[in-house]
Amino acid sequence: MAAAKKLAGEAAAGKPERYATVSIEPKWQAKWEADQLYRVRIDLSRPKFYFLTMLPYTSGDLHFGHWYPMVPSDARARYLRMRGFNVLFPIGFDAFGLPAENAAIKRGIHPKTWTYDNIAHMRRQLRTLGTMFDWEREAVSADPEFYRWTQWFFAQLFRHGLAYKKLSPVDWCPNCNTTLAREQVWGDDRHCERCGTPVIKKNLDQWFFRITRYAEELLDFSTIDWPDRVRTLQTNWIGRSQGASSSSARRRRTRSRSSPRGRTRSGGRPSWSWRRSIPWCPA
Repeated sequence: MAAAKKLAGEAAAGKPERYATVSIEPKWQAKWEADQLYRVRIDLSRPKFYFLTMLPYTSGDLHFGHWYPMVPSDARARYLRMRGFNVLFPIGFDAFGLPAENAAIKRGIHPKTWTYDNIAHMRRQLRTLGTMFDWEREAVSADPEFYRWTQWFFAQLFRHGLAYKKLSPVDWCPNCNTTLAREQVWGDDRHCERCGTPVIKKNLDQWFFRITRYAEELLDFSTIDWPDRVRTLQTNWIGRSQGASSSSARRRRTRSRSSPRGRTRSGGRPSWSWRRSIPWCPA
């Protein structure tokens, strides 16, 4: 009330009107929540659109890097909703990973406590941004209700011969005691982005998926509206190559070979590596 009176006084005095964030946004966010404005309900009369943005890691406070990919997603989701689509725009938290466990160990607390405290704090921060996330559709990868399905999917892949184990080299940080993705290895001296420790190559017995069986399907973009740049990245990632035709004098027949080469994101391996460690159970 005091802020509103102050604004009215400034307007009467000819001063430029300011946006009173503290008084305006909580009021309307509470109104949207009470009206369940962003709750998604089944409506067969409207076209459906599933919109998924990147889920934040539960490393601590939100910062600009978290919000950077969410702004375009929120704007696009709102635009589609205004065009009549029934937009499902969920949110959640990517809560597994050794970095979170290492942070908890460093602070002397249990990883579950550290992770869920961060989730509660980040949830409050996200709500103050006024996004159109449907919070009834929240997914937390550390919840047993969530990862039971990732375990189920893995079991199906294993039963169908699409998951196998083999020894393969990885980028390893001796200090963080964890594998690193290629983008986490920095500089010509190949150091860890988190702690600066020199990264080594280490052979680990790890899981792989046989994506080579689906090379042709993964290269079919006829039903996907992807930019040319993304299609090129996908094509290079799959790495399928066409072999040469040759004639054998002994057998008097022509052979033609095709060799799809499945790769990991770091390249050069026969299949996609399941690089995450076995998750800890928060229950």
